[in-house]
Amino acid sequence: MIKPKLILDLDGVLITTATWKADEIDSDGYSKFNTTCVSNLNRLLKTKKFDIVLSSTRRTVKSLDDFNEIFMFRQINSPITEFLPNYKNCRNRKEEIECYIQEVDIKDFLIIDDDKSLNDANQFIKDRLIQTELLKGFNTDKLKEAINVISNCFSE
Repeated sequence: MIKPKLILDLDGVLITTATWKADEIDSDGYSKFNTTCVSNLNRLLKTKKFDIVLSSTRRTVKSLDDFNEIFMFRQINSPITEFLPNYKNCRNRKEEIECYIQEVDIKDFLIIDDDKSLNDANQFIKDRLIQTELLKGFNTDKLKEAINVISNCFSE
């Protein structure tokens, strides 16, 4: 059975530092994650087994192994399985995600991201989008929204 994909951003989802402030750095030397948002992500990951696809632009500066160490250090209970590919002709996150979904031909996916370009995505994608806010991240309301999307949009 193919696992659904969780297309996950970091800034505005797990990292809730205001853009006008420098990131607070954790003891492993990487940006601190909001502990409530991490807890909510772990609660989501208990409801469904996902392959995590990191969509954050931060994916361009560290390896998959590096990010999995960062996730382990922050006690996120599932590893990242892949990065969203860098598509040369894509101008924004919406286009990257559209290309990826078409390329891998998936129906069961969830996107957690604060990127406003996703507002212009087609309805099929928007039905599976949990759009967070920069300073709130993946809070309890967004967790409930995500669980609702899984119930209503995923096949089984």
